[in-house]
Amino acid sequence: MTRLAGSGSRVMFLVMLAVVVTAPRATLGAQDFAYAASVADLDSATQSLLGKEIALAHARGLPVDPLIAKVREGRLKRAPGARIRAAVERLGERLSVAREALGAMSTAEEITAGADAISAGAQAASLRAVRAATGQPVTAAIGALAQLLASGVTEQKAMEMVLTLLRRNAVPAMLIALANQVEADVATGLSPTASAAFRLRALENQSGDAAATGALPGVVNVTGAANNGTGSAPRRKP
Repeated sequence: MTRLAGSGSRVMFLVMLAVVVTAPRATLGAQDFAYAASVADLDSATQSLLGKEIALAHARGLPVDPLIAKVREGRLKRAPGARIRAAVERLGERLSVAREALGAMSTAEEITAGADAISAGAQAASLRAVRAATGQPVTAAIGALAQLLASGVTEQKAMEMVLTLLRRNAVPAMLIALANQVEADVATGLSPTASAAFRLRALENQSGDAAATGALPGVVNVTGAANNGTGSAPRRKP
């Protein structure tokens, strides 16, 4: 009987947490139930701390989906509760820094991308510079910055590349393509510094019209094959 009572209390806690996190939505979404399932076998102290961290982020206007995803990631990796709590707390801090740097009107996608960039080594000043460079959404630009940093490009050079495109009103597809190209260069053995220099020269030599349409005229892969400028979205660092 005691065991059943304890289980009921835990379920009630999870339902209350889901309601707090998803307010003002009237019903619980699939992700909320997935989150509840992901913490169901954690100790009550860990559940409580995670609940407080996520509720606090929600109250501050920060996106909570990345935090919930971090909990699920930790459970999939069978990480201990203490490590999951620490990872969620650190992510919450990065989200807060990103939102402060990008401005209170930033979208959840922009803030999440900013947190990823910070995790990859970006400073808040770089996020502010990206925001100041354009009046358009900066999710793709910050995602490209994060991927360039993850590929080993220095922050100064990565910012130079991203800002060059933004000043030419480049479409998101071109920012994505640039980051993918550098990653591909590095995968073939080219150093991040050499790849960044090569790609930046190509950007500086192309026309503004090409940047606006997402084309990459005259740019080739290190293997010599033509690159059409398409590619998948920049991958986030786990």
